[in-house]
Order: sequence, then C-alpha cells, then structure tokens
Amino acid sequence: MQIWKEMDMDIQLSISLLASSRTGSLERCLDSLRPLLAKVPSELIVVLTGADERVREIAARYTDHIVPFTWRDDFSAARNAGLREAKGEWLLYIDDDEWFEDTEEICTFFLSGEYHRYSSACYIQRNYLGWSGTEYMDYHALRMAKRTDALRFRGPIHEELAVLPGPARYFDAYVHHYGYVKDLKADTMKTSRNIPLLLDEIKASPEEIKNYVQLTREYYIEGSWDEAERWCRKGRQVVKGMKGAQAEGWLQ
Repeated sequence: MQIWKEMDMDIQLSISLLASSRTGSLERCLDSLRPLLAKVPSELIVVLTGADERVREIAARYTDHIVPFTWRDDFSAARNAGLREAKGEWLLYIDDDEWFEDTEEICTFFLSGEYHRYSSACYIQRNYLGWSGTEYMDYHALRMAKRTDALRFRGPIHEELAVLPGPARYFDAYVHHYGYVKDLKADTMKTSRNIPLLLDEIKASPEEIKNYVQLTREYYIEGSWDEAERWCRKGRQVVKGMKGAQAEGWLQ
C-alpha cells in the first residue's frame, strides 16, 4: 500500500489524532497540542472513527483537516488513513484519551533542527493505575518518526509503527493516560472488541509473542481465568527456545 505523499517542506510535523467518542478527554488532548501547533510549523489531522457529532464539532474548533473513517476492527487501517493525509517531514500520533503535560522539549527538537539527526522518537506514556493519579507506570512509546515511503502502521490491534533503522530520540515529555484504570463498563466493551481481533492475529502470526501477552491480559480483565491461563501457557510454549527474555518475563 502506497502511503507516502510529497512533503510540504514548510510543514515539519504532522500530528495525527484518532478520535472515537471520548468528548471529555478529546478536548483536553487537543488543548495540550496547542503549543506544538503554535510554535512548530505543523498540521493537525483528526481521524474520526465514530459517528458522534459532538466529537466532530470539538475537532472542528482546532482543525479543518478531519478525515471520516468507517471503523472495521483494524487500528492500523485507521492510523494509515491519517498517515496518507500527512504532508510533514515527521509524523506524531496520539489518542484521544491522552494529553501532554508539556511539549516544550518536542518543540525545541524541531525548532533547533535536531530532528534532522534522527529517524524516530519516543515520548513517555504515563499509565495511571487509579483515578487518584498517584500510582503509575511510565513507558517510552514509539510515537514519532520521519515520514518516508516505507512508513506505515501494521497490526489490527496494539498496532506498531514500522520505521526504518536509525537513531531514535527519547524524550522526557509525557502524556497522561488513564486508559488502564479499572472501569467495568468500559473494560467489558474493550475486551469484547479486542479478544476476537487478537485471536485472529494469533491465527495469522502464531509466533508473535506480544499477542499472547495481550490476549492473556484481556481475559484477565474480563475475569475469564481459565482462558487467561490457557493462552498464557500457549504463549510460554511458543516462547521456549526464542531469544526474548522480556516476553518470557511477561508470561511468567
């Protein structure tokens, strides 16, 4: 699939946002992007995966580059729809339930010209374990990359950005993310969506260990203990003999 389009050299950064139906966090996310949009030559692309008119109204206050997308159980397809519209030298992608604490470090990265020395970059996703915001886990997520004809998203769930080999920049900048906080109604909706996608992924790529880890987590969240154990054991069988202590540790 050809995704790359001719770059607009006046645009250093394309920011692509996937928006579903989270009206509250969407506005907070968009507000946190204002400093980037104001300081760095950039564009904002919002990919709408839902039909909530309120989401479109909020997005329209920040950008006129809105891309309707008919959801088909494939996160990479939705991400690639935004990527196809991008014209910047670099791409940054974000979800509607995340928001930056501070973007000054990323602004300096572009305005100083430092970005020319790297092919990708990671910012921190701060995953909160409770609504109080006092407990969290930090994870450096690969969310930024130089835009080339090889750049694309792959995987229908827990999608990855396939980038060319090269140096990566690790930022201290972070986004707040409460998506892992226990919410019975939301978690039930997510697991019913995610489990079939992960089962299909395992059928298509039986040696992709991360899918076993994620499927085990989904069944754990759902409270299906027997299924969680069964798929965890399957993953441990697959990982035997592989070089990848981290995956073995997750399953253990």
